[in-house]
Amino acid sequence: MSSMQAAVLVLLAVLSPLRAQEPAPQGATFGLSDLVTLALKASPLLGAQDARVEEARRSAAQARVWPGPSAEFLVGRKTSGEAGGPSFELSAAQPLPVTGKTGLRGELLGLEADARAAQRTGAEVFVSLAVVQGAYEYSANRRKAAFTDKRRKRFELIESYLSGRVFPTPQRRAESRIVQNRLKSVAAEAVQSEAGYKASLEKLKAYAPLPSGSYPEVDLRWFSGSGALDEREWLEKALAGNPELRVRRLGVTSAGLEKSLASREGLPDAALVASYERSKAGETEKNYGLGLSLSFPTWNANRSGVRSAEQKRLSEERQLAFDERKLRSEVTRALVEYEAARQTVRLYPREKLDELDAQLADADEGFRRGQVDLLTFLELDGSAAETVARAFDAQADLATKASELLALTADRDALAKLASF
Repeated sequence: MSSMQAAVLVLLAVLSPLRAQEPAPQGATFGLSDLVTLALKASPLLGAQDARVEEARRSAAQARVWPGPSAEFLVGRKTSGEAGGPSFELSAAQPLPVTGKTGLRGELLGLEADARAAQRTGAEVFVSLAVVQGAYEYSANRRKAAFTDKRRKRFELIESYLSGRVFPTPQRRAESRIVQNRLKSVAAEAVQSEAGYKASLEKLKAYAPLPSGSYPEVDLRWFSGSGALDEREWLEKALAGNPELRVRRLGVTSAGLEKSLASREGLPDAALVASYERSKAGETEKNYGLGLSLSFPTWNANRSGVRSAEQKRLSEERQLAFDERKLRSEVTRALVEYEAARQTVRLYPREKLDELDAQLADADEGFRRGQVDLLTFLELDGSAAETVARAFDAQADLATKASELLALTADRDALAKLASF
């Protein structure tokens, strides 16, 4: 048995336990639904959206209220010939919104409230899916870091054994140098992996307020990639439910109302006027009056304002047509990327990771018996590490692509939908 093979005899007692053990959780364990619920309850973003919706609704309600009356009181002196005496006049006016401008202004603000409500729905879906993506990214990076750390410890043991020995042949010296170089590469990879999963957790904390100073375990479903999607179905969902498109449609409706309002801005504003006058210059005089006043805003009936509103309506309609075309393209692109991610996930089922453990254990056994040389073992270790990384990256990538599709449709039942992917 060669000296290089003898090194494995020292390591066999620790290699299998290192590979089999999972890192102990450094914090509490959360399910995906727990994280989403926590994020939705504590999100300042959604709180801000709620306040904006309430602001618009109250503004719309106030805009529909009739304008209040105005009153005027005048005091003076009246003279008639040589006689004179005090005089005063009292008048009151109540505007009459008979042109319907008050109601139209209220409708416009009501549409703004509806648009903000649609944005709020989109924000809720966005937060939920941001948590989904962040959770899968954090979990994938955490498990890749754990696997890399096991590899680092394995190579540290091998390198420690080899460092105190002299190998006379070029082959054995080359093998020793390969182990040293591989250890440096794996050590650097371990540093980057640890930083990667810690950074992923901070991104997740932006939406889900997790406890500081701990690295929780996230219990996630392993995607099987069995959920093929129908393009026509998802296009219909997106066109019907996309928040940005709904806001744009409300913008078209709002522009139509603005044109109606502009056409009425040229109409006179009516007000009911009542007056009472009393004066004394020798004899007391009393005058009563009741009438209608008309206030003409402009002499040209706001024709330019109407044309301006018409151009705005035309602009909103054309923008809506473009946004619908753009959304169709985005959904088609997202479906293509989702399908690629789904096919990749199917190449790495969960059982594949268990097979890798079995393959490494088999290589250990063959190495112990002198049936597998070190270079072959190193090659198997490298391919196993690549497979593990691709498997976890495929899970995170599918979560990202699925989340993008669900965001385009603003599906509020996103967690349930993810179970079918």
